[in-house]
Amino acid sequence: MNELDILKLFYDEIKARGVTRNDVFLNIDEAAAGTLSEKLKQPVSLEEAQRLTDVCIANEWLERTTIDPGYNFLSLSEAGLQIVLLNEYT
Repeated sequence: MNELDILKLFYDEIKARGVTRNDVFLNIDEAAAGTLSEKLKQPVSLEEAQRLTDVCIANEWLERTTIDPGYNFLSLSEAGLQIVLLNEYT
């Protein structure tokens, strides 16, 4: 698992809802770790998911949308969307 898997979690939700990146806010919690485990067919711990989320935030691929210091209400940034699209279509 790597940072791209975290970003794809957001992108898959955008596609499933048929909305733009500005309309999708996700929490990286036990449910998200479970979803990643199912998608990747390997166990993903909450700690691992949050560690990779920290890297995505540091690279400005994900944005915090509240003052919550945790992993709630995160959104995919424009730069993050470009990373996903680059990997999805090349």
